[in-house]
Amino acid sequence: MLVLQIALTALLMIRLTASIGSRLGLADKPDARKLHNNIVPLTGGVAIFVTLLFGIFALNIAPYSYPMIGIAGLVFAVGVFDDSRHINPWLRLLIQYGAGVLLATWGGIAIHNAGNLLAMGDIPLLLLTIPLTALSVAGLSNAYNMIDGIDGLAALTIALPLAVLYALALWSGHPMANFLLLMLVPLAVFLLFNLGPDNRLLPKIFLGDGGSIALGFLVTASLVYFSQGSQALILPVTALWLVTLPLMDMLATMMRRARRRDKLMAADRFHLHHLLMDLGLSARQTLGLLIAYATACALLGLSLEAIPEYLSLLVYFLLFLGHCIFVMKSETIGCNLGEVPRKKAAG
Repeated sequence: MLVLQIALTALLMIRLTASIGSRLGLADKPDARKLHNNIVPLTGGVAIFVTLLFGIFALNIAPYSYPMIGIAGLVFAVGVFDDSRHINPWLRLLIQYGAGVLLATWGGIAIHNAGNLLAMGDIPLLLLTIPLTALSVAGLSNAYNMIDGIDGLAALTIALPLAVLYALALWSGHPMANFLLLMLVPLAVFLLFNLGPDNRLLPKIFLGDGGSIALGFLVTASLVYFSQGSQALILPVTALWLVTLPLMDMLATMMRRARRRDKLMAADRFHLHHLLMDLGLSARQTLGLLIAYATACALLGLSLEAIPEYLSLLVYFLLFLGHCIFVMKSETIGCNLGEVPRKKAAG
C-alpha cells in the first residue's frame, strides 16, 4: 500500500510538472553536445522532491533527520535555479560544500570514522570530520550532475546505492528502510518517462540539475548515515564501491581536463558514456554496459567486506587506475575513428 501511494504521487507530480516545465523556463533545448532533438522538461527532480516531501509530511515516513531535509531543500532550490538561469559552476560547487558543512553540523550526519584504511586500526577524523563530510557532499553531488548525459544513467546510478542500502536495511529490520523506499519508488516512476516511448502517455522528462544535485546530496547523506556509528550497515570503504561509476567518471574527467589545461568545470563530451558511444555503442547499449559495470562494482565492494578494509581500498585504487587507462585509450581510439569520416568528407 505504501509503495502504491508513493508511486501514484510520483506519477501525478511527474505529469503535472512535465506539462508546466517549459512555461516555467525549466526545459532543455537541443544543441551540438546533446542527444535529443526536441525541447524536454527538466522537472523530473522537482516531481521526485515534491513526492519526497509528501511522503515525509503526509505519509509520516521519518527521514534520517529533519534538518537534513531542510538542507536538501536548499540544494534542490539551487539546482532548479541553475536549470532556469544557470549559475557559475564554481559558485554551485561552493554552495554544495556549504551544504555538506551544514549536514555535518546542523543535520547531524557526518563522517566521524574512516575505518581501518591504513592497517593500523580505525581512523577517527576528529577535526577533519566536517571538511571531509562537506567534500564528500560536494564531490558526489557534482559527480551525479556530470554523469547525467544519457537517458537513465544518472537516475540508475543514484538508485543503485539506495537499492543496495534498502536491501540491507530490509534484511536487518532497520527503521530507516522506508525512507530509502521513499527515494527509490519515485526514481522508478521517473525512469518510465525518461526511458519510455516519449508519447502522450509517457512524455520524455529529464532530472535536471535540481534532481541530480539534490539526489546526489541525499545519496551522500545515506552512505554516510549507513556507514557510521551504531546504525551502520556497510563499512566506510564500501560506500566508495557503491558509487564507483559516477565518482571515477568525475575524477578521470577532471584529471583529463587538468592534463589538457582545459577548464575543470567546463562541459565537454569526454565522459565515459560519450567515449563508449564514440566507439560505436548506442545510447541504450552504453547505458546497459555502464549499469552492469556499476552493479558489478557494488557487488564486489560488498563481497570485499570479508577482507580487511585497507585491502578493499587497494583494490579500489587499482580499479581506478584501470578506469583511467581505459578512458585515455578510448579517447585516442574515438578520436581516430572520428577522423575517418572527416577525411572521407574532405576527399
